[in-house]
Amino acid sequence: MRLLLIDHGNCDHDHTRVHRCRADLARLGITATVCGPSSTSQLETPRVGMYGIHLHSIAAASHRFLAAVREGTAESLLGVVPSLSPRLLGLMRETARQLIAEAVDATDPDAIFVMHAGILTDLAVETGAPVVVHVSPVDLTAAEGKTLMRTLVRRSLGSCDAVIAANDAAAAALRAGWVECDDDTPIDVWPLGPACAEQIAAACRTALVRRRG
Repeated sequence: MRLLLIDHGNCDHDHTRVHRCRADLARLGITATVCGPSSTSQLETPRVGMYGIHLHSIAAASHRFLAAVREGTAESLLGVVPSLSPRLLGLMRETARQLIAEAVDATDPDAIFVMHAGILTDLAVETGAPVVVHVSPVDLTAAEGKTLMRTLVRRSLGSCDAVIAANDAAAAALRAGWVECDDDTPIDVWPLGPACAEQIAAACRTALVRRRG
């Protein structure tokens, strides 16, 4: 199985969560590629197995956006995106869309696993590949404030082949208006911990089965 892992936090370094997951998946015999924000220059040699989304030049138009990009955490990026102007948001989406599409074209993943429900989830769904998204409460809180972001996130969650909640609070929030499901419909709950490769693999296999019917 081939997977594309997408995170909303900086993905440059081996110690980041997404690269630890990639290494753990490799030990299971699963080939995974990483896509996400990068702090390196576009002129530098691309890192093998990673497709970096370079946002610094776009973010320079906004002090808050640039600060979030420099901080490099998923939470900082998710928190600032809803406040961006339509023009800046459009530039960010187009930049990310190109890199995600490039990653999909180059690696032909069986499924995409997105860490956090945010702007990149919507773009992952657009590729047409099966998508699994892992949702934490902060993701939903960040998207709640602006109608556009709530629409984007809610639409992407509804189009994903599997939705995972980070904890019971996230699962309750999802049921309270973010995804359409019956009370009896299970939402898997597990955190993205240091040893979650098997859970990621299982969720992606479930998404493949659902897609194939």
